[in-house]
Amino acid sequence: MAIRHFFDKSVVIRRLETTSGYKKSYVATATIDIHIQKITDEPTFSQYGVLGATHKAWCDLDATIAEGDKVIDPDNIEYEVVATNDRDFGGQQHKEIILKRYDD
Repeated sequence: MAIRHFFDKSVVIRRLETTSGYKKSYVATATIDIHIQKITDEPTFSQYGVLGATHKAWCDLDATIAEGDKVIDPDNIEYEVVATNDRDFGGQQHKEIILKRYDD
């Protein structure tokens, strides 16, 4: 059984790209379905809390999301991607994303 039925938000992924010359800005690269929740488990917090991580998210394994990207949810809340982990074993394959929310 896949975890797709838990994906309850459609978010926009923005990535820092060169727009012209030396000028860079965040450009929308994809829209993906995702599930986001606050980090409450101690192992994740002790590993990523130092980096300011506040939330965890899960999405399809083939989603193109990377460290440094921004995630904008439907409520216009912005998160920064701190880390991603591919969970490509067993029957519940997915990508785990560690996020930092700025307006908490």
